[in-house]
Amino acid sequence: MRTTHKSTRLVAGTLLSASLAIAGTALSSGIAQAEVPPDGPHTWCPGDPPVETGNKRVNPVIWDTNICHEYWFVYFGQGNVANNIWDGPNPPGPPPGQGFVPPPPIPPGWCWGLFAPSPCPPGVQGPVP
Repeated sequence: MRTTHKSTRLVAGTLLSASLAIAGTALSSGIAQAEVPPDGPHTWCPGDPPVETGNKRVNPVIWDTNICHEYWFVYFGQGNVANNIWDGPNPPGPPPGQGFVPPPPIPPGWCWGLFAPSPCPPGVQGPVP
């Protein structure tokens, strides 16, 4: 009798841990997609305050101070005047692995459940192909 009780607790603990891990993964992927550079265009002209880069001492903006500039905030490491500032038109897009990726299509008769596709409840029609 004791062995059965211990194994039941072990299975219950394993299932709880797995469900928390899946929930944490789903929530963290939603948070990671919150940042969506490039952001702009912004304009800086001589006499304006310095552009915020997050750390002006280590990552200063270096550009021609005699003309106005159109600039964009981009992903770190993609800038051309600071690590996260792009000067000029056509800023680079997100690096591979960044940005929104739509979920794969699900088969007819299936609906999105809490975290994964599952059969639709009776009376509910799934996506139409």
